[in-house]
Amino acid sequence: MDLSSVVRYYVDRMLKEVPGMKVLLLDADTTRIVSTVYSQSEILEQEVYLVERLDADRRDQLFHLKVTSACYEEPSSSNHKYMKRLQAVCFLRPTRENIARIRRELREPCYGEYNMYFTNRVEDMRLQDLAEGDSKELVTQVQEFFGDFVVMDPQHFCIPLPRSHVVLQPFSWDYANSTDAVTRMTEGLASLTLSLRRRFNIRYQRNSEACEKLAQSLHHLTTVEERGLFDFGSRGQEASPLVLILDRKDDPVTPLLLQWTYQAMVHELIGLDTNRVDLSHIPGVKKDFQEAVLSYRQDEFFHKNMYANFGDIGSAVKELVDEFQKQTTNTKRINTIEDMQNFVENFSEFSAAQRNAGKHVTIMSELSRLVDARTLMQVSSMEQEVVCSAGNLMQHYEAVLSLVLGQGLTDADKVRLVMLFSLRYEREGRAQTSDLLQRMQETGVARQQLGLVRTLLLNCGQEKRVGDLFSDLTFSSRFATLAKQNLKGVENVYTQHTPLLMQTLESVAKGRLKDVEYPSIDKAAMPAQPTKVQAPKLVVIFIVGGTTYEEARAVTELNAQSERHEGWASGIKFVLGGTSVQNSTSFMHDLAEMSMNEKMYST
Repeated sequence: MDLSSVVRYYVDRMLKEVPGMKVLLLDADTTRIVSTVYSQSEILEQEVYLVERLDADRRDQLFHLKVTSACYEEPSSSNHKYMKRLQAVCFLRPTRENIARIRRELREPCYGEYNMYFTNRVEDMRLQDLAEGDSKELVTQVQEFFGDFVVMDPQHFCIPLPRSHVVLQPFSWDYANSTDAVTRMTEGLASLTLSLRRRFNIRYQRNSEACEKLAQSLHHLTTVEERGLFDFGSRGQEASPLVLILDRKDDPVTPLLLQWTYQAMVHELIGLDTNRVDLSHIPGVKKDFQEAVLSYRQDEFFHKNMYANFGDIGSAVKELVDEFQKQTTNTKRINTIEDMQNFVENFSEFSAAQRNAGKHVTIMSELSRLVDARTLMQVSSMEQEVVCSAGNLMQHYEAVLSLVLGQGLTDADKVRLVMLFSLRYEREGRAQTSDLLQRMQETGVARQQLGLVRTLLLNCGQEKRVGDLFSDLTFSSRFATLAKQNLKGVENVYTQHTPLLMQTLESVAKGRLKDVEYPSIDKAAMPAQPTKVQAPKLVVIFIVGGTTYEEARAVTELNAQSERHEGWASGIKFVLGGTSVQNSTSFMHDLAEMSMNEKMYST
């Protein structure tokens, strides 16, 4: 299952349904939705003359072929007459704001016709508002295409929130924005289930206010408010597919750890936003490489190596450069007309290979510089030891203290390391955690940053969690940790950690997910007596508070095992989604926002 194929199907349909040259009108959200599954050149191949943002200044066009600001030309201009003959394909979220913008557009139209495609179901009242605003009868059709989510990877999606931190804090701190966040998540998940054309059972994490409210909202929409729309029936004796709603706070460790696979490492150390990497801050970087696109659909090298470890990536980039150098050598041997003809025919591929090799060399050079400058291998080794070992309080305390008092670590890395220590030894290591915070304050670390440790423990501590985060709550889990550490050995000390999500999904696959910890929102779906539960064939996991690329990689590997009919995941398809893709910087920023809101709420 490739979620990008779902969104591409909708975009293909609406562009092909409107023949001839056309304009594509997007909003901020659908710009992200389209840009992650389509390249600019692919859009242009669909006879798209111009792409514009409906919610931006009309002069702020995304890209165009022949004209600039055509609809601001004088009425007598040929460009204006040409634009009036074009049809607009509008791919928009059905929000109140977008309906108002379309009404304004229709009062002073730039184009001859408007074909409306909404990413989700449209409320009757908003359809009526749209119809009343179309006094010139320019809207030729209105359709609902269910693509109200951003595809990050083939089995990984995102439903972005304008204020991502609100779902991690109590609703009472910011009720209005928290309610809006639940509405947005409900709309996104409803769109996904409609695009998959399946009726889902819904289970949620019991101790999470946000998870419960989202489960209730999605259940009400699918079984009461729009029951007919979501009634796809059952497939014989097959178990209903499952939407499992989890809380990021149940596993605060995964977003805090350093990552060593290519995609996750770029996201952690440089930043990766909607497949784009900003490299403009690198001294001396060429203009062509100041922004790079890392898309598994558009970049074969990235697709092949996105989950490869740092050392393997270095070798792969060297092979990529060597291959390009061979092509360069061949281009220098132009002795005949036939050689010249071959060079011209292959020039575009040669230029693309040059840009691709240069892009990955630039990214790897920056990653290597950051690893050395911040002594990240030493830091990461300590992180993995604290999180994955059977536990040794004083040994870990002394090692962490030595690192945070040493040279080379940034303040953020020091705080992150102490956060992991404080989670691992939350009860027995309180005195050591306090001492580490005091020592860091003496070295000049800001009190606001140190306060994030308290915020973390207050909101993500053991009393707030249901999962066995450090595999130490039961005898069997402690034994498994010792076996992993001492019997099996560790292939890579920097990638020992396995996200808590894998334990949860194994419980789902084996029918052992505890009802008391992950109840079904539909009580009728739960058996009255304990029975062996049939595993669903499709599981959508949605993490309120955001996913990570480490979890996305783990889910991808599970799906690969499932296709090979290996292990406990055999025969099950998993899809992962969340409100964002977290790294340590974004997660700590969310904690900082929560800390500020807590102070405002308490005063």
